[in-house]
Amino acid sequence: MSRIRTAAVAAAMTTALLAVGTAGATGAAAGTRGAVQPQAVTGDVIPNGADGSPHTLMCPPEESVLSGGYALSAQPGRTLAPLPADLLESRPNADATGWIVTVRKFQQSEDHNHYEPANLTLYVACTQGENTPGG
Repeated sequence: MSRIRTAAVAAAMTTALLAVGTAGATGAAAGTRGAVQPQAVTGDVIPNGADGSPHTLMCPPEESVLSGGYALSAQPGRTLAPLPADLLESRPNADATGWIVTVRKFQQSEDHNHYEPANLTLYVACTQGENTPGG
């Protein structure tokens, strides 16, 4: 996934979270007062995490996941390889308490002689204060 596409995914998640977060504050959406207000959770950078193995970011206890995403980055002195990312899965786990991402993307050394998996950061939007959306 290119930096532009990664930024677009992050911007879309932020826009969705802001739209849902402000819906309960408007008069037109009075019926949504008390609705689940999502909270964004950002995971730590997983060095070389884009290695094709599954990684999961969990919501806080007693909360459920609404959506999730990821960002790819290169270590200092490296760049993301020009080949596209291979996204194998991006989905909630079985009990909807976390988001699973399995992606393969490489970073390269400045001389293009050394390739290794890129860094991976996971993001989730979770219900806040409820264990199921609307419940």
